[in-house]
Amino acid sequence: MMPMNQMPQNTQMQPIVCPTQCRYHDQFFPVEQPFIHPIVNVNRQHPVVTPRHYYTETTENVMGAPVFPGQGPGFGRGGRGGGFGFGRRPF
Repeated sequence: MMPMNQMPQNTQMQPIVCPTQCRYHDQFFPVEQPFIHPIVNVNRQHPVVTPRHYYTETTENVMGAPVFPGQGPGFGRGGRGGGFGFGRRPF
């Protein structure tokens, strides 16, 4: 090898050209993409069994025991009144 001071001064090196490099500057912008969601509204009716009571009513007329004036319910010993009411009065 030659020492540095003995190298020729006028030699120029040819440049080496490297392969081209790409430099990307990306930009983004919105584009709408429609999505369709079909909806079906269904009105459902459900029967609920609830009891409803009906009553039949009859009236019967029956003959009771004979009641005499001053006796019977509410009059003296003969009825259920127990001595209340207008039973026998001592005069």
